[in-house]
Amino acid sequence: MICVATAALGQTDQKPAASDKQAQKQGEQYVIKRLTVESGLQQLGPLSPDGKSLLLIGKRPDRAPNLYILDMTTRRMRPPLTNLRWGASDPQWSPKGELIALSGFDESSDFSELYTYDPGSADLRRLTHNHFSDKEPVFTPDGKRLLYTTDESPLPDAAFGILHVASIPITGGKGEYFTDDETSSIEPGISPDQSGVLLVKVDEESGRHSLWEYGKDGKARRNLTGRHFARIHQYIVNTACGCIVIWGQEQVDQQEEIYILNLKSGDITALPEPDLPKFRPTVSPDGKLIAFVGAAERGSQLFLFDATTGEIQQLTSKGTRVITPRFVSQTEILFGSDRESPQEGGNDVYSLDLSAKVSDKEKEKEKKK
Repeated sequence: MICVATAALGQTDQKPAASDKQAQKQGEQYVIKRLTVESGLQQLGPLSPDGKSLLLIGKRPDRAPNLYILDMTTRRMRPPLTNLRWGASDPQWSPKGELIALSGFDESSDFSELYTYDPGSADLRRLTHNHFSDKEPVFTPDGKRLLYTTDESPLPDAAFGILHVASIPITGGKGEYFTDDETSSIEPGISPDQSGVLLVKVDEESGRHSLWEYGKDGKARRNLTGRHFARIHQYIVNTACGCIVIWGQEQVDQQEEIYILNLKSGDITALPEPDLPKFRPTVSPDGKLIAFVGAAERGSQLFLFDATTGEIQQLTSKGTRVITPRFVSQTEILFGSDRESPQEGGNDVYSLDLSAKVSDKEKEKEKKK
């Protein structure tokens, strides 16, 4: 389960980390293939439960960002699944893969609304109809409801309320408060054992973020992170290691970092190389590898942390931007990049194969280009 909040990925004036200098000297070590051309990639979403399809948000010229599927067998993008006038975001698969939830804007909505898309029938159904921002949908484990973040107030005729987690049946109806807390809650997710709900609470006085576990009844069970974080941008439940990977900041004015929360001990440990700003993690199926975006000498690049060795290596060095990496198998990472068209500013989807190293002959050929 992955939950993401928007966060800026800016340039950095910090010195390149050791892994960055080494990558510039050695060149790229693994085989990388381009899968799309002029896709206008905005966001790589999750892999389907059967592993056959990857959701993504792409933007064709003169069109709003909309929902696409990358066929994992052919490695080709299918035609767009949605045609929302003002765009789509936050796609998520249902537990069995028969539905896709997303947020978006059509011609009649001033704020983001929730939708479900049925890949079998191509039916797009709008679930919420209000003048509030509904986003970050997540299916409950039984697939019957969506949890989501909204600013709709529970008070009649109120203009806006605080951000909070709500739920709605996938058949439609009125959204309901999930929690009755008088504080902001955002970024819903499912607890590791699927018996409860995870969410990020925002302290009203300090603005600090904390990751909480709630029961299905909407009652708080425990604060998992205390007051450790000023901001939590994303968290990933890693059941393989009994931990949660967190992208966040300990202080607002500090650089962004990736941490590992041990659910048994409660310890929170940052990845090594503290001088390397780290963003947008993705975890391998066995839980031992974390790929992430890091600030490098040339913009942002793809990096890999190996929990077995405790080491970080830089995987890419071309282009100026890497976005939303996703592990799709134990040895393959898909990511967005402008590596072959940095002057045009567009992102496409690339595949990096950790099981296939570039030969010395190919490295020499690249150097001569």
